[in-house]
Amino acid sequence: MTADRHPLASTWLPLLHEALVGQGSLRMPLRGNSMLPTLPTQCEIEVILLSEPPALGDLIVFVAGDALVAHRLVRRSGGRLIAQGDHRLGPDSPLTHDQILGRVAGAYVDAQRVWPTPAALRIAWFWQVRYQGLRGARLLARLLRRFRRTLTRQHV
Repeated sequence: MTADRHPLASTWLPLLHEALVGQGSLRMPLRGNSMLPTLPTQCEIEVILLSEPPALGDLIVFVAGDALVAHRLVRRSGGRLIAQGDHRLGPDSPLTHDQILGRVAGAYVDAQRVWPTPAALRIAWFWQVRYQGLRGARLLARLLRRFRRTLTRQHV
């Protein structure tokens, strides 16, 4: 979905981007468990502008539907970006660059920095490998479903 087709993206994203440019960073509350165990379910994230395209493994903040979402960039596909929550089994819908607000630079609980930790940075590769493994498992599951349907049709 492009920024033009959704009110949050077309109205609020430019305002948030302008505030981010003016302030250098924004802090916003994060709710939900899609980034467990990397980020706590209720923390405050610090978002910074992207000075360059996000790297695989970066936590990015983007518009999805009517919400701002913080998930990990796991793949590039043509001109699209694929993100996925660390606690999710499947990826988000492909993103365009105009949906992205920025990159997560830190996470805080009660004003104390809890992410990134040295260990979190060392194991960021794990989430990339996990995505690829789950991608293969999803493909295999689709092929098995097709095979079962084919067998069912032949026996009817």
